[in-house]
Order: sequence, then C-alpha cells, then structure tokens
Amino acid sequence: MVSPGEYIGMPVAEIDTPALLVDLDDLEFNIRKLAGHFEAAGKHLRPHTKSHKTPAIAHMQLQAGAIGVTCAKVGEAEVMADAGIDDVLIANEVVGRRKVERLMALARRCDIMAAVDHPDNLADLDAAAGAAGVSPRILVEVNIGHNRCGVLSSSDQALELCRAAHRAEHLRFAGLMGYQGHIVALEDADEREAGARECLQRLSDCAGRVKADGLPLEIVSTSATGDYYVSTTYDAVTEVQAGSYALMDAAYGRLGLGFRNAMTVLTTVTSRPTPEQVITDAGLKAATPEHGFPLVKLPSRDGVEVGWDPQGLRHLECESLSEEHGRLRAKGGPCHLQCGDVIEFIPGHGCTTVNLYDELYAVRGGRLEAVWPVAARGKVR
Repeated sequence: MVSPGEYIGMPVAEIDTPALLVDLDDLEFNIRKLAGHFEAAGKHLRPHTKSHKTPAIAHMQLQAGAIGVTCAKVGEAEVMADAGIDDVLIANEVVGRRKVERLMALARRCDIMAAVDHPDNLADLDAAAGAAGVSPRILVEVNIGHNRCGVLSSSDQALELCRAAHRAEHLRFAGLMGYQGHIVALEDADEREAGARECLQRLSDCAGRVKADGLPLEIVSTSATGDYYVSTTYDAVTEVQAGSYALMDAAYGRLGLGFRNAMTVLTTVTSRPTPEQVITDAGLKAATPEHGFPLVKLPSRDGVEVGWDPQGLRHLECESLSEEHGRLRAKGGPCHLQCGDVIEFIPGHGCTTVNLYDELYAVRGGRLEAVWPVAARGKVR
C-alpha cells in the first residue's frame, strides 16, 4: 500500500481514488480575496473551521490576517488548540458535565470563547470555571431570525443574560453572537441581502441596548460566507464567522460571490454501461448530497475544460449517488470517457463532504504538493 506521503510530486491522475483534493492556487486566491475585503472594511474575520476541519488551512487564514478561528464543537476546538491556535470561539452552547470539563481544560491552553443562551448553563460554566481556576470568555447568543439557538434579541431576557454574564465571578463577558443561517445560502441576491439586513439590524439593536445599559461590548460576532459583505457595513458588527469561502462548494458557488471551487473529489470511471452512462467509484461515502448532487469537472484539454458545452452548461451530470458509486449521464450525445479515466466532482456541500476524509490532498499545477490531515474529522462532541 502506498502511503499518502509517497504521493508527493505525483500527477493528480495517479492518486488513488476517491480522494479529496484542494487546489492551492484557488485556495490561496479565496483566502486573499476575503482577507483583503476585511482589511479594507476595518473588521475582523474569524473563519469557521467546521468547513475544512484542517489546521493547515486555519494557519493560512491566520497568516492572512484572521483574528482567530471559529469551531462548532469542543472537539474541533481541541484540535485547533493542539495546532497552536490561541484565539478560538466555539459558536455553540457547551452543555453537559464532560463537555464543560473539556471547555475548562481548553481555557488553560488557549483564549477560548463559548456561546450561552440560558442562565442555567451560564451558572454551570461559572461554577466549573471557578473550580478549575480559569476564566473563559462568553458570548451571549441571541436569536436574530434563524430560530435555532439564542435568546430572542428583542426580549428583556437578552439584556438580563448579558447582565448575568457580566456579573459572573469566573467568566469574562465578551459580547454577543447572532447567526442568520436561514438566509445566507439563498440564491436570489436581493432576497439574501434583504434578509441579512433584517437580521443584522436586530443584532445591532440588541448591541445598542447592551451598551446603553453600561455593559462592555468587545465583540459582536455574526454571519457566514453568503452575506459577509453585508455584515461588514454594520457599525455594531466587529467580526464575521465565514467558513465555506476557503474551499467553496457547488451550493455556495451558485451565489456568484467570486470565489473559486478549490475543493474537489477525485474519482475514477469504473464502468460504461451505455454510451451515455458513466459510473464512478465516488458515491455517498465520498460526497454528501444534502445541498445537491456534485457538479462534474472533466480534465482540461488544450486549456479548455471539457466539462462545459458552448452555452456553459454541464454536458455530464450526476443523476444519483449510491453508497460506493456515482451514476452520471451525458447530455446531448455519448460521452468520451473510458474505464480508468479520472475526473473530479465539485461537492454540493463542502462541510459534510470534508468530514468523510482523513486527508486532504493539496495540489498545484496538476501535481501533489502536500497531504494535510483533516484532524477535526468526526469531532462531533
């Protein structure tokens, strides 16, 4: 068996499949693009690492100017702390004795933040921090329209929870967090931007009430890739948790934000049952379909990407995925692919596709340059 490290320098077409690839030129372009926007806007970027789960990429984002990183779970935060990253937000409530104990252990190693939306959880965290001799930062999560977690932004409870967090003996109240996940992937730009403004105004109004009450408000954290450019126009917002921009998937790609699809799944054609049908070795265990089936990217010939017809439409489409197979069908005539040919999928949803892989193969100019561990894979606790 060939180890991943032995692939270094190999042409992409020689990598065993299925394999998760990232094009370094495209990744670096995406990181530079968003970093430049935040520098010009005078706001902070705190990339969400649940999208790539890879410390090597997190360090690239930090080197480009990100203030810290965002994680979804304690396990992801532990991975980022292990990689030497100091400023980490867990954009989620940390509930349960074991998780709270791990949060306090993290507070000994890095400047950790967590979200709260209930006074009982706040009290548990304060007691645990006192017992552990640490003082993690706390963001009060407010519901600005997503209707998942968070205390209602316009309610007295939001201000009361902020007051309680500020009074906590062993916690540091750092500010607010709100997420408009229901609108950030809307394909209609006008609808997406109008929805973002409605949510961000709720967050801004809540921040105004907290400040008017005399409470310190260092951080107001929000947003995602889909509406980052709206968030940075709000004075109250201090930082944005965009994540998918770095790798980009097909779903976010449909928004036309100017980022490149840096991540693909390399897959081999294993069967040609009919002239129009193509079967590959990448199925549900290689690419997740909840945001749509993957787009098909074919090898380029003489600088022309042959996955496109003259009207810019794919002439080879994924019509279904089973556990181990991708089922593709050619549009408008037979397909030229043969068994053994290697093609690429652009996943419909990047975050959950990344979570299927142990390694990310970093390529440049058609050759493998590095193999990065997807170290936060499976860290769902």
